[in-house]
Amino acid sequence: MDRCSEKPQRVPPANWASCFLAGLSAVWLLLSAGEISAQGPGADVSGRRYPGFPIDDGRLLQAGLHKIASSRLTLYTDLPVTPEIDELGRVFDAAYPQWCAFFAIAPDSRPWKMTGFLMKDPRPFRELGVLPPWLPPFTNGFSVGNVLWIYEQPSAYYRRHLLIHEGTHGFLRAHFGDWIPPWYNEGIAELLGTHFWDGRTLQLGVVPKSRDEVPMWGRIRIVRDAVAQKRPLSLTDVLNFGPTAHRDLEPYGWCWAATALFAHDPRFQPAFKKLPPFIQRGNLQNFNENFLRLLGPTWKTAEYQWLIVLADLDYGYDFERTAADFTPGSPVLTGGSAVRVEAGKGWQNAGLQLEVGKRYQLTATGRFIVAQDGGPWECEPQGVTIRYVRGHPLGTLLAAVVPVGDSPPRPGAELNTRGSFFQPIAVGRGCVLTAERTGTLFLRINDSAAELSDNSGDILVKVVPLP
Repeated sequence: MDRCSEKPQRVPPANWASCFLAGLSAVWLLLSAGEISAQGPGADVSGRRYPGFPIDDGRLLQAGLHKIASSRLTLYTDLPVTPEIDELGRVFDAAYPQWCAFFAIAPDSRPWKMTGFLMKDPRPFRELGVLPPWLPPFTNGFSVGNVLWIYEQPSAYYRRHLLIHEGTHGFLRAHFGDWIPPWYNEGIAELLGTHFWDGRTLQLGVVPKSRDEVPMWGRIRIVRDAVAQKRPLSLTDVLNFGPTAHRDLEPYGWCWAATALFAHDPRFQPAFKKLPPFIQRGNLQNFNENFLRLLGPTWKTAEYQWLIVLADLDYGYDFERTAADFTPGSPVLTGGSAVRVEAGKGWQNAGLQLEVGKRYQLTATGRFIVAQDGGPWECEPQGVTIRYVRGHPLGTLLAAVVPVGDSPPRPGAELNTRGSFFQPIAVGRGCVLTAERTGTLFLRINDSAAELSDNSGDILVKVVPLP
């Protein structure tokens, strides 16, 4: 099982707000009197300033902290400097050009470097004044301006994840400002924080292939558990997360899933990549409105595709191969209609509309490759019972009937609907399907959404209306 870590409580309790404001006022009074040399956290591109506090390098080192310095990060820690700790500066530096590329920022267009504190025991950092009392309570990581704080983790992966996550916040803040809706702010940090690192090469924004690659991450498990407990969220629900949502862990999983869909599905990438400049305009509501405007008709497509994501999300999920066409189908011809179904794709639109209450004979023929473990696995539409996926034999032909129109169905309503993406109908070599609702017919070869790339071939499915 995944081990899910809590995320920081980024929105403090009410009594914290007064402490923060009091601390802010006190610091600026001292600064105006010239009594403190504030070295952090600095200001963002919009000029928003943050409470300052001294970061005295000599004093920190004299107190026994260790220092890891790189081009983009100065990190102080009370941990022994093992190779996994020492490499954190290189990891952060390797992330910088990828942040620049992702957000379309010319490298070094703005001077930028962060200071960080990696803490096993917060007490010495508090005593040294670099863990200020005005910070909100947090469990794993937090950042303000150009300063970040993370607690030590049992997993080297999750330690790096938190560093990159908070670094993403710092990069966005410095280059675009701090007016960011919660779903995007946390979603983009989760998206880019999910990474691959082999000691030399860093890749941000990966979809993990297995739990073992990302110990303690657990974002996929969050979504799958919620769906299993019949608590799925719509995309609109995710985009409407309020400022207090991320006091809990679960919204981080939902925000990762939404941003992963927008970032990895080619239909939504262009609009998603155009969002950062809207941060600078300082209006949270307009941010979402601009996103929907940029998406245009593909917003409805995203809502439909979200149903498939929630039904099939897994480690290694292939967002491109599972991308479905949601054009409404046409009536089935009186003499029957035929459609080919590719083994290497997810749900495929048959281009046919089935009418509620009517019966249809579906017949499938052909052979295809459904896996390459130990050599090609040749399969027919009935599937192979040596392995099951989502309760059906691997390779079985499945069908779904989904109403395609202006208002995509909500995930919660689809969970218990027979013939939905959540409860597909097993067709195999053939069956008589009675449509329980009017909708477009979708077909697929049953396989994990993470294992479509090694499939090949197709089958022919004939759909004949019955009297």
